[in-house]
Amino acid sequence: MNFKQLLILITILCSLLPAIPLEAGEYYTLEEYIILHPGEKLLEESFNKLVKKNIVERLDKQFSPKIAVVCPGKQISDYWRRSCRSLESRIKQYGIIPRIHRFFIKPTAPLGKQSAVFHKALETNPDYLIFTLDASRHQRMIESILVAGKPKVILQNITTPLKIWEGKQPFMYVGFDHAQGTQMLAKYFARKTGGHGKYAVFLPDPGHLNKERGGTFISYMDKYTSLKLAAVFRTGIDKEKARLAALKIAEHHPDIKFIYACSTDIALGAIEGLREKGLLNRIMVNGWGGGSPEIDAIKKGELEVTVMRINDDNGVAMADAIILDMLGKNSQIPLVFSGRFEILDKRVNAKRLQRLQQESFRYSGN
Repeated sequence: MNFKQLLILITILCSLLPAIPLEAGEYYTLEEYIILHPGEKLLEESFNKLVKKNIVERLDKQFSPKIAVVCPGKQISDYWRRSCRSLESRIKQYGIIPRIHRFFIKPTAPLGKQSAVFHKALETNPDYLIFTLDASRHQRMIESILVAGKPKVILQNITTPLKIWEGKQPFMYVGFDHAQGTQMLAKYFARKTGGHGKYAVFLPDPGHLNKERGGTFISYMDKYTSLKLAAVFRTGIDKEKARLAALKIAEHHPDIKFIYACSTDIALGAIEGLREKGLLNRIMVNGWGGGSPEIDAIKKGELEVTVMRINDDNGVAMADAIILDMLGKNSQIPLVFSGRFEILDKRVNAKRLQRLQQESFRYSGN
């Protein structure tokens, strides 16, 4: 079967597969997956040690992997763009020159547009396809690749394997566990408020991110605190919608303690709206990810706290997995890589902030 025939097959399969909703019960948590696959824990620990190394051995090989990256990089958050830079920089450190095709889209792009870009990426005939998974249509597109068996799929920004794919999982899941990061923020706000008062939540569009970041936070507050949820706004990953939602908060719920924001763009929009109403010193806002725009807001004292990803772990993990695969060392690659987090608030001292930035952006630069 040539590539053109493969692409036609994928398109047909994608149109025939039913839309399966991505409910929380469809995923294994990291803990659940490791219990079912105990060997994964040892693989994960060994692989994490490789990712943390800043210097790797250059290879005496002539590889040139073809990589297609499709991601929602057209947003304020620099996570996706840094992931691409760190991926490329790490591969080159091995002495390998990759051929990378990048396809950046808006996180709010219609699924039809996302599907079209997905197929453009496939037309590059990559060895590895880096994509994400946040909606049922994404699942359908990915399943068609899994059925075809080529290219190898790396799912970025998700660390919870799908149960329905057991036995035919993608090459790798890579990211920072949404539930873990969310619980760190929930514990912070629980301590900061003493567990009392009211709060609001600004959510992305329905999907995996909405459930893992939004649903996890609300569940934690209901279970472990007396904080009351005063309002929920579905802003999408859209700064302007978040700004408008913050203006409504100022009008109807000016007595809340904080706004829980599920992404960078949402957080910066909320800050802008509260600033307009003079409420930034009364209502706290969190970030999610700790990229450069959030760090700037932390320094200004406008962002109360963020859960900071050691960002470049993400791109490095993808690069190292690709290198191991090309070397025929697949047995050393875990199915899931979940990067490290640090809680960072606006009272952070300059020395610690500088250290975290250097570690987080060690390949993607400033």
